[in-house]
Amino acid sequence: MSTIRILGAGAWGTALALLWSQEQGEGRPAPVIELLARTTDEAALLRSARINTRRLPGIALPVAINIFSATDTLTALSADDTFVVTIPSTELDQGTAKQIVQAAGNAPIVIASKGLSLNGARPSELLIAAGADSERLAVLSGPNLAGEIAMGKPAAAVLAGPTHLVESLRTRLVRPTLRLYLTDDVVGVEISGALKNVIAIAVSGVRALGYGENAAAALLSRGVAEMARLAEACGGRTETACGLAGVGDLVVTSSNTGSRNAKLGALLASGMTVQAAVDKIGATVEGIGTAHGALQLAAAHKLEMPITAAVVAAISGGATIEVLARALLGRSPAGEWR
Repeated sequence: MSTIRILGAGAWGTALALLWSQEQGEGRPAPVIELLARTTDEAALLRSARINTRRLPGIALPVAINIFSATDTLTALSADDTFVVTIPSTELDQGTAKQIVQAAGNAPIVIASKGLSLNGARPSELLIAAGADSERLAVLSGPNLAGEIAMGKPAAAVLAGPTHLVESLRTRLVRPTLRLYLTDDVVGVEISGALKNVIAIAVSGVRALGYGENAAAALLSRGVAEMARLAEACGGRTETACGLAGVGDLVVTSSNTGSRNAKLGALLASGMTVQAAVDKIGATVEGIGTAHGALQLAAAHKLEMPITAAVVAAISGGATIEVLARALLGRSPAGEWR
Protein backbone atom coordinates (compact mmCIF):
# COMPACT_ATOMS: atom_id res chain seq x y z
CA MET A 1 0.00 0.00 0.00
CA SER A 2 1.33 3.45 -0.92
CA THR A 3 1.91 6.30 1.54
CA ILE A 4 1.11 10.01 1.32
CA ARG A 5 3.32 11.90 3.77
CA ILE A 6 2.25 15.51 4.41
CA LEU A 7 4.69 18.04 5.87
CA GLY A 8 2.76 20.67 7.78
CA ALA A 9 -0.14 20.17 10.18
CA GLY A 10 -1.77 23.55 9.69
CA ALA A 11 -5.27 23.95 8.30
CA TRP A 12 -4.26 23.06 4.74
CA GLY A 13 -2.10 20.06 5.61
CA THR A 14 -4.75 18.71 7.95
CA ALA A 15 -7.49 19.22 5.35
CA LEU A 16 -5.49 17.32 2.73
CA ALA A 17 -4.86 14.50 5.20
CA LEU A 18 -8.62 14.25 5.77
CA LEU A 19 -9.31 14.33 2.03
CA TRP A 20 -6.78 11.67 1.09
CA SER A 21 -7.68 9.39 4.00
CA GLN A 22 -10.94 8.71 2.14
CA GLU A 23 -11.29 5.82 -0.30
CA GLN A 24 -10.34 6.70 -3.86
CA GLY A 25 -13.44 5.17 -5.38
CA GLU A 26 -13.70 2.43 -8.00
CA GLY A 27 -12.72 -0.12 -5.38
CA ARG A 28 -9.30 1.42 -4.71
CA PRO A 29 -8.45 1.64 -0.98
CA ALA A 30 -7.13 4.75 0.70
CA PRO A 31 -3.34 5.01 1.06
CA VAL A 32 -1.48 5.24 4.35
CA ILE A 33 -1.67 8.89 5.48
CA GLU A 34 1.10 10.44 7.57
CA LEU A 35 0.71 14.00 8.85
CA LEU A 36 3.89 15.67 10.12
CA ALA A 37 3.49 18.40 12.74
CA ARG A 38 6.21 20.96 13.44
CA THR A 39 7.16 19.70 16.92
CA THR A 40 6.83 16.56 19.04
CA ASP A 41 4.53 18.42 21.45
CA GLU A 42 2.22 19.50 18.62
CA ALA A 43 2.16 15.96 17.24
CA ALA A 44 1.39 14.50 20.68
CA LEU A 45 -1.49 16.96 21.17
CA LEU A 46 -2.99 16.10 17.77
CA ARG A 47 -2.70 12.37 18.46
CA SER A 48 -4.39 12.79 21.83
CA ALA A 49 -7.19 15.19 20.87
CA ARG A 50 -7.72 13.88 17.29
CA ILE A 51 -8.78 17.46 16.45
CA ASN A 52 -6.68 20.33 15.11
CA THR A 53 -8.22 22.74 17.59
CA ARG A 54 -6.27 25.81 16.43
CA ARG A 55 -6.67 25.41 12.68
CA LEU A 56 -9.71 23.21 12.01
CA PRO A 57 -11.80 23.18 15.19
CA GLY A 58 -14.69 20.75 15.37
CA ILE A 59 -13.45 18.37 12.66
CA ALA A 60 -12.32 15.01 14.01
CA LEU A 61 -9.19 13.32 12.66
CA PRO A 62 -9.83 9.62 11.98
CA VAL A 63 -7.41 7.04 13.36
CA ALA A 64 -6.43 6.29 9.76
CA ILE A 65 -4.36 9.49 9.84
CA ASN A 66 -1.00 8.71 11.42
CA ILE A 67 0.47 11.75 13.18
CA PHE A 68 4.20 12.32 13.66
CA SER A 69 6.52 15.27 14.10
CA ALA A 70 8.86 16.52 11.40
CA THR A 71 11.79 15.40 13.55
CA ASP A 72 10.68 11.75 13.88
CA THR A 73 12.63 9.04 12.06
CA LEU A 74 10.22 7.49 9.57
CA THR A 75 10.31 4.74 6.97
CA ALA A 76 11.99 5.78 3.72
CA LEU A 77 9.54 6.62 0.93
CA SER A 78 9.59 4.88 -2.46
CA ALA A 79 8.64 6.06 -5.93
CA ASP A 80 5.11 4.73 -5.34
CA ASP A 81 4.65 7.09 -2.37
CA THR A 82 4.04 10.85 -2.35
CA PHE A 83 5.61 13.62 -0.26
CA VAL A 84 3.43 16.74 0.06
CA VAL A 85 4.67 20.14 1.25
CA THR A 86 2.07 22.40 2.92
CA ILE A 87 4.23 24.55 5.22
CA PRO A 88 4.02 28.34 4.72
CA SER A 89 6.30 29.54 1.92
CA THR A 90 7.95 31.89 4.44
CA GLU A 91 9.38 28.80 6.18
CA LEU A 92 10.80 27.34 2.99
CA ASP A 93 14.41 28.52 3.23
CA GLN A 94 17.49 26.75 1.88
CA GLY A 95 17.96 24.62 4.98
CA THR A 96 14.33 23.49 5.06
CA ALA A 97 14.40 22.80 1.32
CA LYS A 98 17.36 20.46 1.76
CA GLN A 99 15.59 18.66 4.60
CA ILE A 100 12.50 18.21 2.41
CA VAL A 101 14.52 16.74 -0.46
CA GLN A 102 16.18 14.29 1.92
CA ALA A 103 12.90 13.38 3.64
CA ALA A 104 11.14 12.72 0.34
CA GLY A 105 13.64 10.04 -0.64
CA ASN A 106 12.56 8.47 -3.92
CA ALA A 107 9.00 9.78 -3.72
CA PRO A 108 7.77 12.58 -5.98
CA ILE A 109 7.26 15.91 -4.20
CA VAL A 110 3.99 17.82 -4.48
CA ILE A 111 4.20 21.48 -3.47
CA ALA A 112 0.88 22.61 -2.01
CA SER A 113 2.31 25.81 -0.49
CA LYS A 114 1.56 29.13 -2.19
CA GLY A 115 3.90 32.08 -2.08
CA LEU A 116 7.24 33.61 -3.00
CA SER A 117 10.36 34.22 -0.96
CA LEU A 118 11.32 37.82 -0.16
CA ASN A 119 13.63 37.84 -3.19
CA GLY A 120 10.95 36.38 -5.47
CA ALA A 121 12.00 32.73 -5.58
CA ARG A 122 9.26 30.19 -6.22
CA PRO A 123 9.01 27.07 -3.97
CA SER A 124 9.96 24.76 -6.84
CA GLU A 125 13.08 26.86 -7.54
CA LEU A 126 14.16 26.55 -3.91
CA LEU A 127 13.67 22.78 -3.91
CA ILE A 128 15.48 22.30 -7.21
CA ALA A 129 18.38 24.39 -5.87
CA ALA A 130 18.42 22.05 -2.86
CA GLY A 131 18.78 19.00 -5.10
CA ALA A 132 15.22 18.01 -6.02
CA ASP A 133 14.72 16.43 -9.45
CA SER A 134 12.44 18.67 -11.52
CA GLU A 135 11.05 15.54 -13.21
CA ARG A 136 9.69 14.42 -9.83
CA LEU A 137 8.33 17.79 -8.71
CA ALA A 138 4.69 18.94 -9.04
CA VAL A 139 2.59 21.85 -7.79
CA LEU A 140 -0.99 21.65 -6.47
CA SER A 141 -3.05 24.86 -6.49
CA GLY A 142 -6.56 26.22 -6.90
CA PRO A 143 -9.62 27.62 -5.10
CA ASN A 144 -9.48 25.29 -2.12
CA LEU A 145 -10.58 26.63 1.26
CA ALA A 146 -9.19 24.24 3.87
CA GLY A 147 -12.40 24.15 5.92
CA GLU A 148 -14.52 23.12 2.93
CA ILE A 149 -12.01 20.48 1.81
CA ALA A 150 -11.95 19.08 5.34
CA MET A 151 -15.76 18.85 5.40
CA GLY A 152 -15.81 16.96 2.12
CA LYS A 153 -17.37 19.70 0.00
CA PRO A 154 -16.66 19.44 -3.75
CA ALA A 155 -13.73 21.35 -5.22
CA ALA A 156 -11.33 21.42 -8.15
CA ALA A 157 -7.61 22.07 -8.34
CA VAL A 158 -4.83 22.16 -10.90
CA LEU A 159 -1.80 19.87 -10.73
CA ALA A 160 1.24 21.20 -12.57
CA GLY A 161 4.38 19.35 -13.55
CA PRO A 162 5.91 17.06 -16.17
CA THR A 163 3.13 15.28 -18.07
CA HIS A 164 4.15 11.75 -17.09
CA LEU A 165 4.34 12.74 -13.42
CA VAL A 166 1.05 14.61 -13.07
CA GLU A 167 -0.83 11.87 -14.89
CA SER A 168 0.51 9.36 -12.36
CA LEU A 169 -0.14 11.67 -9.41
CA ARG A 170 -3.71 12.36 -10.48
CA THR A 171 -4.47 8.66 -10.03
CA ARG A 172 -3.09 8.84 -6.48
CA LEU A 173 -4.56 12.18 -5.41
CA VAL A 174 -7.96 12.50 -7.07
CA ARG A 175 -10.99 11.86 -4.86
CA PRO A 176 -14.75 11.93 -5.46
CA THR A 177 -14.86 15.42 -3.92
CA LEU A 178 -11.70 16.76 -5.60
CA ARG A 179 -11.47 17.08 -9.37
CA LEU A 180 -7.92 17.54 -10.69
CA TYR A 181 -6.96 19.30 -13.91
CA LEU A 182 -3.46 18.89 -15.34
CA THR A 183 -0.94 21.31 -16.84
CA ASP A 184 2.78 21.46 -17.48
CA ASP A 185 2.91 25.18 -16.60
CA VAL A 186 4.60 25.01 -13.20
CA VAL A 187 5.76 28.63 -13.38
CA GLY A 188 2.32 29.99 -14.24
CA VAL A 189 0.62 28.00 -11.48
CA GLU A 190 3.15 29.05 -8.82
CA ILE A 191 3.09 32.73 -9.80
CA SER A 192 -0.71 32.80 -9.97
CA GLY A 193 -1.14 30.95 -6.66
CA ALA A 194 1.25 33.37 -4.98
CA LEU A 195 -0.04 36.63 -6.50
CA LYS A 196 -3.68 35.88 -5.67
CA ASN A 197 -2.82 36.40 -1.99
CA VAL A 198 -1.40 39.85 -2.71
CA ILE A 199 -4.29 40.94 -4.90
CA ALA A 200 -6.79 39.61 -2.34
CA ILE A 201 -5.39 42.01 0.27
CA ALA A 202 -6.10 44.95 -2.02
CA VAL A 203 -9.55 43.75 -3.13
CA SER A 204 -10.65 43.06 0.44
CA GLY A 205 -9.36 46.44 1.57
CA VAL A 206 -11.32 48.26 -1.13
CA ARG A 207 -14.45 46.31 -0.26
CA ALA A 208 -14.02 47.04 3.47
CA LEU A 209 -13.74 50.76 2.72
CA GLY A 210 -17.26 50.64 1.28
CA TYR A 211 -16.25 51.39 -2.29
CA GLY A 212 -18.67 48.74 -3.53
CA GLU A 213 -18.56 45.56 -5.56
CA ASN A 214 -17.94 47.34 -8.87
CA ALA A 215 -14.67 48.74 -7.56
CA ALA A 216 -13.73 45.41 -6.00
CA ALA A 217 -14.38 43.58 -9.27
CA ALA A 218 -12.39 46.14 -11.23
CA LEU A 219 -9.43 45.78 -8.91
CA LEU A 220 -9.70 41.98 -9.01
CA SER A 221 -9.66 42.02 -12.81
CA ARG A 222 -6.67 44.33 -12.98
CA GLY A 223 -4.97 42.05 -10.46
CA VAL A 224 -5.37 39.15 -12.88
CA ALA A 225 -3.64 41.26 -15.53
CA GLU A 226 -0.69 41.77 -13.16
CA MET A 227 -0.66 38.04 -12.45
CA ALA A 228 -0.60 37.21 -16.15
CA ARG A 229 2.16 39.74 -16.92
CA LEU A 230 4.42 38.40 -14.20
CA ALA A 231 3.73 34.76 -15.06
CA GLU A 232 4.56 35.34 -18.71
CA ALA A 233 7.71 37.32 -17.88
CA CYS A 234 8.93 34.44 -15.72
CA GLY A 235 8.29 31.84 -18.42
CA GLY A 236 4.71 30.84 -17.63
CA ARG A 237 1.55 31.22 -19.69
CA THR A 238 -1.08 33.96 -19.53
CA GLU A 239 -3.90 31.43 -19.76
CA THR A 240 -2.87 29.91 -16.43
CA ALA A 241 -3.65 33.17 -14.63
CA CYS A 242 -7.18 32.93 -16.06
CA GLY A 243 -7.72 29.41 -14.71
CA LEU A 244 -8.10 27.68 -11.36
CA ALA A 245 -4.74 28.76 -9.94
CA GLY A 246 -5.37 32.41 -10.85
CA VAL A 247 -8.90 33.72 -11.24
CA GLY A 248 -10.46 30.75 -9.44
CA ASP A 249 -8.30 31.05 -6.36
CA LEU A 250 -8.39 34.85 -6.35
CA VAL A 251 -12.20 34.98 -6.37
CA VAL A 252 -12.53 32.73 -3.33
CA THR A 253 -9.58 34.26 -1.46
CA SER A 254 -10.68 37.86 -1.90
CA SER A 255 -14.35 37.27 -1.15
CA ASN A 256 -14.36 34.72 1.67
CA THR A 257 -14.17 35.97 5.23
CA GLY A 258 -12.16 32.90 6.22
CA SER A 259 -9.20 33.96 4.07
CA ARG A 260 -6.27 35.31 6.07
CA ASN A 261 -5.24 37.66 3.28
CA ALA A 262 -8.77 39.03 2.94
CA LYS A 263 -8.88 39.53 6.70
CA LEU A 264 -5.61 41.43 6.53
CA GLY A 265 -6.93 43.75 3.84
CA ALA A 266 -10.07 44.49 5.84
CA LEU A 267 -8.13 45.10 9.06
CA LEU A 268 -5.67 47.43 7.33
CA ALA A 269 -8.62 49.34 5.88
CA SER A 270 -9.95 49.79 9.42
CA GLY A 271 -6.71 51.57 10.36
CA MET A 272 -5.03 48.67 12.15
CA THR A 273 -1.27 48.23 11.82
CA VAL A 274 0.13 45.21 10.01
CA GLN A 275 1.54 43.69 13.18
CA ALA A 276 -1.71 44.18 15.10
CA ALA A 277 -3.65 42.68 12.21
CA VAL A 278 -1.37 39.63 11.98
CA ASP A 279 -1.61 39.16 15.75
CA LYS A 280 -5.40 39.28 15.53
CA ILE A 281 -5.47 36.79 12.65
CA GLY A 282 -3.16 34.50 14.61
CA ALA A 283 -1.61 32.71 11.63
CA THR A 284 0.79 33.22 8.75
CA VAL A 285 -0.46 35.66 6.11
CA GLU A 286 1.28 34.54 2.93
CA GLY A 287 0.55 37.71 1.00
CA ILE A 288 2.89 39.84 3.12
CA GLY A 289 6.18 38.21 2.17
CA THR A 290 4.94 37.35 -1.31
CA ALA A 291 4.13 41.00 -2.08
CA HIS A 292 7.75 41.98 -1.47
CA GLY A 293 9.03 39.05 -3.52
CA ALA A 294 6.65 39.78 -6.40
CA LEU A 295 7.75 43.41 -6.52
CA GLN A 296 11.37 42.27 -6.67
CA LEU A 297 10.51 40.01 -9.61
CA ALA A 298 8.59 42.80 -11.34
CA ALA A 299 11.58 45.14 -11.03
CA ALA A 300 13.92 42.48 -12.42
CA HIS A 301 11.65 42.07 -15.46
CA LYS A 302 10.92 45.82 -15.76
CA LEU A 303 7.19 45.27 -15.24
CA GLU A 304 4.65 47.75 -13.93
CA MET A 305 2.57 46.17 -11.13
CA PRO A 306 0.70 49.04 -9.42
CA ILE A 307 -1.59 46.89 -7.25
CA THR A 308 1.30 44.85 -5.89
CA ALA A 309 3.28 48.05 -5.31
CA ALA A 310 0.33 49.54 -3.43
CA VAL A 311 0.06 46.49 -1.18
CA VAL A 312 3.78 46.65 -0.41
CA ALA A 313 3.38 50.35 0.46
CA ALA A 314 0.48 49.55 2.76
CA ILE A 315 2.17 46.71 4.62
CA SER A 316 5.40 48.68 4.88
CA GLY A 317 3.57 51.53 6.58
CA GLY A 318 4.16 54.02 3.79
CA ALA A 319 0.52 54.80 3.08
CA THR A 320 -2.99 53.89 4.18
CA ILE A 321 -5.20 51.49 2.25
CA GLU A 322 -7.66 54.32 1.58
CA VAL A 323 -5.06 56.58 -0.03
CA LEU A 324 -3.74 53.69 -2.11
CA ALA A 325 -7.23 52.62 -3.17
CA ARG A 326 -8.04 56.12 -4.42
CA ALA A 327 -4.77 56.22 -6.34
CA LEU A 328 -5.36 52.83 -7.94
CA LEU A 329 -8.96 53.49 -8.92
CA GLY A 330 -8.06 56.95 -10.23
CA ARG A 331 -5.28 55.80 -12.56
CA SER A 332 -5.41 56.94 -16.17
CA PRO A 333 -7.07 54.39 -18.48
CA ALA A 334 -4.83 52.36 -20.77
CA GLY A 335 -4.93 49.24 -22.93
CA GLU A 336 -6.47 46.37 -20.97
CA TRP A 337 -3.74 43.84 -21.83
CA ARG A 338 -0.35 45.50 -22.11
